[in-house]
Amino acid sequence: MAGGTGVLVDLNRGVQPVALIDLSRVAGLRDATREGDTVRLGAGVTYTDVLERHASELPGLAAAARTVASRQVRNRATLAGALVLGDPSGDALAALGAAEAVVEIRGPRGERTVAADAFITRPGVCDLQHDELVTALLVPVADGPVAYAKAGARNAMARAVCAVAVALHPARRTATACVVGAGPVAIRPSIAEALVAASWDALGDAETAERFGALVAAAVDPLADERGSIAYRRHIAGVLAARALRRVAAEAVVAP
Repeated sequence: MAGGTGVLVDLNRGVQPVALIDLSRVAGLRDATREGDTVRLGAGVTYTDVLERHASELPGLAAAARTVASRQVRNRATLAGALVLGDPSGDALAALGAAEAVVEIRGPRGERTVAADAFITRPGVCDLQHDELVTALLVPVADGPVAYAKAGARNAMARAVCAVAVALHPARRTATACVVGAGPVAIRPSIAEALVAASWDALGDAETAERFGALVAAAVDPLADERGSIAYRRHIAGVLAARALRRVAAEAVVAP
């Protein structure tokens, strides 16, 4: 464990681990460095670290971090730890997916990377072997406006019923998006992303945002639980996606 926030929840539920290994004082895991157009966030970097040190470079991740739990939890909880817990509704997961971040993993067989949006393979399970360790998250620096939209019982201190992150890339005239909480894994709505590229000169049109939202709603695979029905989650995914695209389109229009 690093921050221990997820472990504490399990302990309170009566889970009795065979052993706990505290990684919080492994200095190398707390490092965060800029390497070209990528920020390498060590696996021990917390949500507060992102907010205080990397908000300008990683605005989408910072926006998602602001909605996570309380200040006390953000001071302890690590982004990598949240991924390893395997929660497919995680706030950071949406922002990392839209940023096309990758997870750096090391083990006795060497080093490998996995796309952040593909790292959680089903609820509670991630692409990590028993003898491997997440060492860092490699997050591209934002090259355009980014928006994060979340629906939940409360803005923080509650898991997202659904959340959507959208990032524009003006130089490429493309967008990347990621939806969480609307399926058993994070979802990259590729058809909706393609619409943005095809409609780049009409990004500010209300019709483009509505079509984008409809395509995102069609791409998700929601599960019903006590926090929302399938129909509600599909609907809210479309609403949040349209809202996020309108935000980034407005920023792109006014950008010099």
